[in-house]
Amino acid sequence: MPIADTIGAIVVLLAVIWLALIIARQRHMVRSPGGIPVAVRGRGTRWRYGIARYAGEELQWFGVLGVGTRPSRSLQRNELQVIGRHQVSADDRAALPAGAVIVELRDSMGSITLGLGEGAYTGFVSWLEASAPRF
Repeated sequence: MPIADTIGAIVVLLAVIWLALIIARQRHMVRSPGGIPVAVRGRGTRWRYGIARYAGEELQWFGVLGVGTRPSRSLQRNELQVIGRHQVSADDRAALPAGAVIVELRDSMGSITLGLGEGAYTGFVSWLEASAPRF
């Protein structure tokens, strides 16, 4: 077997293993308590898909691509300000499901927009309202 074929087979095998790890990580996060699918739009205009999980006073967001165990972004409940909420616009229809709710937020890191399902939005609002009062 030529060396090029061996290298090609190894590269394909590594790609398959990497993909399997990504899928296993996603399934684990969605099935863990508090795991919900959430799309995030930061400073850019592109939506990034991932899994969010409530962990005490923070909402941890894990990007879909990757095998790391640390959140890509953590939102502290006591720092979040809800700027607005609206339904999916014509521009976002291709990127988000039909029943999604778009929530615009601000925290100490800047502005962030979340795309949540209706049920996930209800849970998110309940989580926000359950925080201690701010004085």
